[in-house]
Amino acid sequence: MPIEPGKHLIFHVGTHKTGTTSIQTMMGAHREFFETQGVLFPHAGHVRNGGHHNIAWELNGDAGFDPQVGSLADLATELGATDLNSVVLSSEDFEFWYLRPDLLERIKRTAEDAGFSVDVLLVLRPVTEYVESLYKELLKHGLTDSRSAFVETIAATGAFPFKERTYRFDYGEMVAGFQASFGSDHVYVLEYKAGDSNTPFFAACGKIFGAPVHHIEVWGRRNLRRPPLRYRIKHPLQGLRRGTLTKSEAALLHQRFATPISALVRIPA
Repeated sequence: MPIEPGKHLIFHVGTHKTGTTSIQTMMGAHREFFETQGVLFPHAGHVRNGGHHNIAWELNGDAGFDPQVGSLADLATELGATDLNSVVLSSEDFEFWYLRPDLLERIKRTAEDAGFSVDVLLVLRPVTEYVESLYKELLKHGLTDSRSAFVETIAATGAFPFKERTYRFDYGEMVAGFQASFGSDHVYVLEYKAGDSNTPFFAACGKIFGAPVHHIEVWGRRNLRRPPLRYRIKHPLQGLRRGTLTKSEAALLHQRFATPISALVRIPA
């Protein structure tokens, strides 16, 4: 099916630690509110209290994929059946697909077969803030590296492997990768603002869709889970959970990742 004028799918790829969970839980819990504005937040692949991670897990071949939660084929069916012209497909696990143009092509083809054009929306957080926040998060999930070792690995390689995932931090490379698959005119970049990440996100959605998208303004962050008691008592690095990067750690990251986010930002007009 050719792309139909006015039909848009926003492919929201995070990134991690930029308020994505708040957006996803809001849209998942209030689908009717958004559908009255003409915006579909698909059921297919949507994981409770999260985004469309199941589709990412399916195409990644991850063990977490559950066919009962919905597949890419189910998404195709849902897109083909909807009479809404605007769609938000969201998962941080799409973030690293800039290295997998084959997977991006499958998303693009699925959307276009249902008549939707695809626009990528990324939200980027200053790399020092991202590294600091991610380190604290990974401590909750079993990371045992010191923070200095964590930072040194990222500064040396541009990435950090942890369990089944490799986190990457070169934003310029990331944006260029998505542009290569979707075209530079279809990739938008926002800078994360702590305190209210929802308002600029939905403002950008409204610009892409061609009509304002209202959201629920009183909506808290949804991924502030406390670590288990055994972690809080015994973890040898627990003091670093409240710490900030040292000047030398920040300098290493600034030296490795010299492109400022401001040079990458592209807001829908």
